[in-house]
Amino acid sequence: MSTRYSVPLVFFFALALALTFGSGRTLAEPSTTSALPPPSAAAGSEAAAAAPAPAKADANAASAAVPAVTPAAPVDPKVVALRGEVAGLMDDLVAARARAAVLGKALFKTRIALRVQNLAAPDPVLAKLVLSLDGAPVYHGDSSTLTGDDVRAVFEGFAAPGPHVLSVEVEQRAQGNAAYGYTLRETYRFEATREKETELTLVLDDDSNLASDFPDDGEGRYDVRTKLRVKTRPLGAK
Repeated sequence: MSTRYSVPLVFFFALALALTFGSGRTLAEPSTTSALPPPSAAAGSEAAAAAPAPAKADANAASAAVPAVTPAAPVDPKVVALRGEVAGLMDDLVAARARAAVLGKALFKTRIALRVQNLAAPDPVLAKLVLSLDGAPVYHGDSSTLTGDDVRAVFEGFAAPGPHVLSVEVEQRAQGNAAYGYTLRETYRFEATREKETELTLVLDDDSNLASDFPDDGEGRYDVRTKLRVKTRPLGAK
């Protein structure tokens, strides 16, 4: 009895195993195929991944084409202060030029003429004569340029109308004995008249006898003086 049923049981057991393994293979295959994207989807993904690369390259090229901007260096405060001083000096210069232009109109209408007459020659000998106008030297001469007793013009120029100062330095030496001599310094104040020429004539005079009398008599004197004549006349008049 038992032998009769052994064959069918084995048959049914084998059939169950086949169905079990077969169904397992069938169920496993969809999971494997679903993990792989279709060809079109894979191509699209690769194109999407590769798409940003050209944009990045274009951005790099654009940044390379634009020159780099160097930040400005900070300005030294000393330079700023110096620029301010220069600007102030320029303003002062412009103002000074304007004042000079106004003053020049008055200056060119007022003149000063200096003349010298040497009545002390030939004894003593004029070693040096220096004339200064308002502290500025305007003439330097000696006996070689001031010979005789004629009046000689030594300076002519424009000046502002009003008070001025003429300074005189005279150095004389005895003709026969250079041990005798003197240096005389004097100052004269005068006023230049507007729109006129002021003529100053300096006269050198000397009546000394010390060099000639003292060796014989043991006595003598220095008798020296300068005189200044001042007169005005119209511009251009002779």
